Amino acid sequence: MSTKLLQGNPAYRAPIVLKTTELVEKIVTSNHHCGVTELASELSLAKSTTHGILAALEQSGWVLRDPLTKKYTCGHALQDLIRHADIRLPLVDISRPNLEKLSKELDEDVFIGIFTPHYILIVDQVESTKKLKVATRPGTRLSLFAGAAGKIFLAHFERQTVEDLVRTTSLPRFTDNSIIDPVKYVKELDKVKQQGFAVDMEEYIVDVRAVAAPIFKRNRIRRRIVAEIWIVA
Repeated sequence: MSTKLLQGNPAYRAPIVLKTTELVEKIVTSNHHCGVTELASELSLAKSTTHGILAALEQSGWVLRDPLTKKYTCGHALQDLIRHADIRLPLVDISRPNLEKLSKELDEDVFIGIFTPHYILIVDQVESTKKLKVATRPGTRLSLFAGAAGKIFLAHFERQTVEDLVRTTSLPRFTDNSIIDPVKYVKELDKVKQQGFAVDMEEYIVDVRAVAAPIFKRNRIRRRIVAEIWIVA
């Protein structure tokens, strides 16, 4: 349907737009984080429809899914419009004391981030006391290939998925030290997974080095990576 036709019919309402706004309103006004099943039930939507809308909202930054509970809260893009929105994650509250302790002991900048389908999202940071520091804010998005931070998540992908990704994606050259050869990059990811941590020797930012480690959640059957912590110096 054309824009002209929409403007000529003031009674027309796009159902998908109404469903999306109802979902956003529910997430914003709820006093707790909501899951897909609860949202679908509350708004009388099909679960598949609800999941699809939430996926689009998450991609644009309007909602954020907690990697621990898989429930939704306000995203950082939405926070820019509604400053009162609560975007706190249980993951941040749990990890904050450890970030502060690590930053105090090393006097370096410490970050925690989560993986989304298209980028790495920084959800918290503790700054060092140094005058020269890498300061950013929660909500900052990083490339999936961003130095040590990118290596940690990609190292825990299935091998075939990683090989397909690097074969179809041009590895970015952030600095002269960036690994842009697909074969070397896959080997580096194998090394990261084996040793349990990733190192970035000025591969993402000139004169900046980093080390990153995964954060797992374990159940009776298996463990899965839910976030990562990295130190920048």
